[in-house]
Amino acid sequence: MTSKVPSPERTDHSLDSVRALLIGRDDKYIDEKLSHNAKQYVTDVVSEALLTRENKDGSVNKVLVPLVEKSLHRSIEANSEKIVGSLYPLVGTLVRKAFASFVIEFVERTNTLIENSLSPRSISWRFKAWQSGVRYSEFVASQIYQYQVQQLLVIHRETGTLLRGLSSDPEKEKDADLISSMLVAINDFVADAFSQGSDATENEIGEIKTGDFTLLIKIGPQAILVAAVTGVIPPSIRQKLQLTLEEFHKFYQQPLSQYNGDNAPFEGAETILSDCLVSERKEEQKKKPKRLLGGVLLIVLVGALVALSAMRLSLSILKSDIESLTPPDGILVADTFITNGKVHTKILRDPAVESVSEWLSANDINAKDVNIIEEPFASLKASVVAKKLSQLVRQYPLSSKETLSLILDNESVGISGSVFSSTAAHLSQQMDAIPGIDNLSIDIDALEVIPVIEIDDSTLQRAALARLVDKISSQSVPFATNQENISAVQLAKLEALASDIVQLEVLAAKTKTFISIVVLGASDNSGSSARNKVLSRKRADNVVNTLISFGVASDTLIAVSLGELPLKKPSMGRSVMINVLTSDIQ
Repeated sequence: MTSKVPSPERTDHSLDSVRALLIGRDDKYIDEKLSHNAKQYVTDVVSEALLTRENKDGSVNKVLVPLVEKSLHRSIEANSEKIVGSLYPLVGTLVRKAFASFVIEFVERTNTLIENSLSPRSISWRFKAWQSGVRYSEFVASQIYQYQVQQLLVIHRETGTLLRGLSSDPEKEKDADLISSMLVAINDFVADAFSQGSDATENEIGEIKTGDFTLLIKIGPQAILVAAVTGVIPPSIRQKLQLTLEEFHKFYQQPLSQYNGDNAPFEGAETILSDCLVSERKEEQKKKPKRLLGGVLLIVLVGALVALSAMRLSLSILKSDIESLTPPDGILVADTFITNGKVHTKILRDPAVESVSEWLSANDINAKDVNIIEEPFASLKASVVAKKLSQLVRQYPLSSKETLSLILDNESVGISGSVFSSTAAHLSQQMDAIPGIDNLSIDIDALEVIPVIEIDDSTLQRAALARLVDKISSQSVPFATNQENISAVQLAKLEALASDIVQLEVLAAKTKTFISIVVLGASDNSGSSARNKVLSRKRADNVVNTLISFGVASDTLIAVSLGELPLKKPSMGRSVMINVLTSDIQ
């Protein structure tokens, strides 16, 4: 069986050829006829097709929305000034209404707070608000608002027909139709009678007050929400009604735009409206206290503020006075500040100077008004060091045969008197321990050092001299390995040695004997010879300086470095040896 498909060469019978054979030269008349009716044909077909397609899968909306948005965007960019001019009256009206509503709510809340701000009850409320962790204004609102939303009506704006009603008392629902018609009529009357030009919407009624209740009216584009409220209306109810009206328009947008008198589509509106049927009842408040009490409290509050301001000013003046003072030597003002209703000052004070209280009192400042935070420190000022030296000399224990006095002259100090050699050595040690003693020039030429035992016979004096020479020459000061500094044990031994040398100097002067004391520093043979030579010299110098500090004349002592000593017992070499040389004076 063969296929009888015509070849391409035989397909010459196109639509144009058929149209030319049938119509001939009259095709232009047919084109005019089709063009005349094409708009009507296309309008009917396209409208039905779009409606069918949208109901089937909603794809028309998905396709058209981006196109419309893009077109609007381009139109706004090209004609922004025209669009702003068109929207200006509408936006201005909306802004004015919103601002007016905000001002009304703000004034009501402010009035309520002012009425309850100066009373014993307000003090109690502030404490309870603090305990609850809420703002005072919110707590006041929760205490004073007493209200009940008794009835809600939703009215079709254009026809005045009641769409839905809801009441806390079913017996009041029978008047809902009459109320809705009257409200729409009154609202239209006010808008028409008192409006000017295109601003009729600005004069719509928002609230009607009677002796028993208040009608709150919220007007939307297609519906009006009316609430009958008894008692004091809080600002939150107005906002709740506005949100409910907006939600009603959102859920019932299509039935509202196509309303024809049938209320069936609004049967389920109770779910939205029921949230507005709220109430709050409080026990009757006690009578308001007399305004005199509020005035008294206000006066007390103002007096307290004045007292606090005066106290703060007084504290600031006191702080300024302390900061302007020039502290004496030995006192430093580190910081001065005000806290907890008192002036506090941090001060560094040397224990040798006057107390801070005495210093403040001398400058006409009551120390009881100041919280003094004192820290000790050692001042190096010459005047403070001189005071410490004076206290040391005055309080130093002396025997009946000793005298000691101090003469202060600016930064120069003179010490005079007569003391035993041991006292002189110990006093010298105590003076060196005073911080900053090097800042003073101390003259001790007038201080006489006497031996512990007075010997008048020349023979006995020479014998005593010989015993002291033997005693001193047998002394040595041991050191540890690689040690050059004087330890506490060595210091005590050198103090006793210095006392003997001072007494030896006194006997040498009486017997006319010349003495020299050689201080021989040595070391063991560990380490290098050069290092041992330096170490032995430092040991001898340290011993000499210590003896001088205990009162021995410096020209009597001679420091010599022996270096390392190759002794069998190395510890014998780690020492400083004392050798006394004597000679009669010619």
